[in-house]
Amino acid sequence: MQHIDFSAKSLYVHIPFCKKICPYCDFIKVLENDKFIEPYLKELLKDISFFIENNFKFKTIYIGGGTPSILSVNFLEQLLLNLNKILDNDAEFTIECNPESLTENKLKIFKKYGVNRISIGLQTFNKNLLKILDRDFEIDYFDLIKLVKKYIKNINVDFIYGLPNQTLEILKEDLDNFIKLDINHVSLYSLQVEENTLFYNSGIKEIDSDESAKMYNFILDFLRKHGFNRYEVSNFAKKGNESKHNLTYWRNEKYYGIGVGASGYINNIRYRNLGNLSKYIKGLREKDEEILNLDDERKYFLITNLRLEEGFDIETYNKKFKKDFLNDYKNEIEFLLLAKAIAINNNLIKCTDYGLLTLNLVLEKFI
Repeated sequence: MQHIDFSAKSLYVHIPFCKKICPYCDFIKVLENDKFIEPYLKELLKDISFFIENNFKFKTIYIGGGTPSILSVNFLEQLLLNLNKILDNDAEFTIECNPESLTENKLKIFKKYGVNRISIGLQTFNKNLLKILDRDFEIDYFDLIKLVKKYIKNINVDFIYGLPNQTLEILKEDLDNFIKLDINHVSLYSLQVEENTLFYNSGIKEIDSDESAKMYNFILDFLRKHGFNRYEVSNFAKKGNESKHNLTYWRNEKYYGIGVGASGYINNIRYRNLGNLSKYIKGLREKDEEILNLDDERKYFLITNLRLEEGFDIETYNKKFKKDFLNDYKNEIEFLLLAKAIAINNNLIKCTDYGLLTLNLVLEKFI
């Protein structure tokens, strides 16, 4: 197990199993198989015991996947019972779910063990697009969210835009329906077609950058008009409903990650657990590690914090890295200010709407 780092207040837990493989997904995942689930969970509980034995108390715990909600009630109870032992008071405890595997009995188990935030992969309301995503289930999303609200109030839903044959009108219908759900958080991601996915192998292409920008700006304007604040490039929330766990990543703070494919950042090491399931269930823990020097830490700080609507405090940067940000990047800052890609106010630097839309170009100036 990793070295002890009590400054890490967040834990990510990876459940790699899925009922089927989504055509756009390139995460570490395995088709659901009872032969693997039980031994995987057994090893995962060993990793959790490390934190129990060392008296960790996490401010945020996030169970992602894969599809955590495909676990049986029995397996979920075992997992959540142990995670509850390392949950701090007033912590945020999130689990990812897919609509077709979310039941009332599972919601009862979530609530029993302190899960207080749920993230549901809806992706789209459009039936034709759902077929393209190989989602052939018939579920009324409104009834589903109504059921979830009986047990958990803090709800996020994920959407994808830029899907094949998706028009601006279809996107608007998705957003209109989202508002009707009456929840306080939404994540919207532009379709990325990665190698070794079904979409890639089928020759499906991403929409061009102009069309993507048009859709993103429409989303931004629409959600702002409905009282949602963008606090990170792809994430929007009503005030006070931002994801504390995800802010850990974007503020470049320390966190642990357990399970195959999970990443972590402790001490001055960023690591990623390798995705070999058979080795993991035999008790072997293999990972790629990146040992960071101060300049590496500085680059990660910029890459993460500039994704945030709030940006970062320049004085905090200067003290942390023993640098003079305004002097070191004088020419770059002048260029980006002229391009209206960044703004500096009260010693805070942040990307503008245009800067977040062209974030990679901004980061190239600082990295």
